[in-house]
Amino acid sequence: MTALTAALVIGCAGKEEAIQSVRISPGPPKHWDVGDWTLKRPLSEDMDDGFLEFSRSPDFSFGLWLAHNRLSARSHARSDMLVYLHSGIARFNVGEMGFTVSTGDALYIPRGAIYTAVSMSDRPLQLFTIYSPPFDLDDIEYHERAESEREGTAAVEG
Repeated sequence: MTALTAALVIGCAGKEEAIQSVRISPGPPKHWDVGDWTLKRPLSEDMDDGFLEFSRSPDFSFGLWLAHNRLSARSHARSDMLVYLHSGIARFNVGEMGFTVSTGDALYIPRGAIYTAVSMSDRPLQLFTIYSPPFDLDDIEYHERAESEREGTAAVEG
């Protein structure tokens, strides 16, 4: 398989400038049966949340993030995150903004932003998550938050 490449020609003030092709693929195509993964590796009751990493490259990692009913206030100093809600409905607070996200929604969380989430249903949250740079357990910083923010009632709808 050839590497996934991108080439872009930008016209600026009459000049054309080509951007070099960049390798962005973490490797050959792969398939994950997410339902099977969650059945074989359920989140234990004594854990609030957990991340099942599927794959990583030097630039990013991706996997399934599972949570019973809430994500405590946390941030990542080195990684940006793109979160796609596969199952559930939740109230996310990211910095000073609040979002109600449901199945099929995506959310960008920039590095350094403090975020929380509270499930708004009785179903566990299943979130496909991309970290760039790759996920690093040592990059998680946990924060204390006001009770109203943990409950998802403070913040402006985005």
